[in-house]
Amino acid sequence: MKYKQILFFVFTMSFALSSYGQLEKTIHQTFDVNEKATVQLDLYGEYTLVPWAGNNILVETKIQLYNSSASILKHFIEKDQRYLIEADTSAGHSLKLFSHDKKRSTLRTKSGAESTEIIETRIFVPENYAIRDDKTLVLEASKN
Repeated sequence: MKYKQILFFVFTMSFALSSYGQLEKTIHQTFDVNEKATVQLDLYGEYTLVPWAGNNILVETKIQLYNSSASILKHFIEKDQRYLIEADTSAGHSLKLFSHDKKRSTLRTKSGAESTEIIETRIFVPENYAIRDDKTLVLEASKN
């Protein structure tokens, strides 16, 4: 009987610890390309380029944060703008998308414990843009 109690306790604790502190948030940002000839990407970390039927660039950033609090995640999203992607349209026929925070220092709690951060970024690219490489998109000639 005692064996079953110990096994139940271990199972319960392992389940509780595996679900402790996991936070998840998905952020969407859209960028109007206005038929720009090229789009340059200068983004932090890895990302996936996905062709789609839309006429804007859509960036989907999925954030998973472990061993942290909701207020810390909110702070990094809203105040530090850790996951923000900005657009520079100053170069006439080109659009540059870049990460606001390129350092992404390690996240720590008040007690000094390290938080684990997993970020998945997908960039949905209009079908009329060819993906030259992982940093350059080029507007294709009209197929009329």
